[in-house]
Amino acid sequence: MVLVAALAFTRTCGAPDQRISQDEAIAIATKNASFKPCDEQKCVLIRAVNQGIPVRLFWLVGLAQAIDPNGNPVRFENFLIDMETGAITRA
Repeated sequence: MVLVAALAFTRTCGAPDQRISQDEAIAIATKNASFKPCDEQKCVLIRAVNQGIPVRLFWLVGLAQAIDPNGNPVRFENFLIDMETGAITRA
C-alpha cells in the first residue's frame, strides 16, 4: 500500500511543468549540433522520455544530415533536453 502511494506521489507531484516546447527543443539541439540537419520532416526526430526517480521529462532530439548521393541521412547526433530547464546533454 505504501509503495502504491509513493508511486502515485512521484507520478503526480514529481512531474515538472513542461516549459520547453518541441520547437524550442529542436532549436536548442540544432544550435548545439556540429552540422545543420537536412529537411526537418526527414532528419529531425523528437520524442518525450522519462528519466530518473522522481521522474523528469526530457525531449530526446535526433538530428541527421544528408550527405550521400542518394540523400540518405548518414551523420547523426542525439540530444537530451530537460523540459523544465532546457539543459542539454548529448545522448
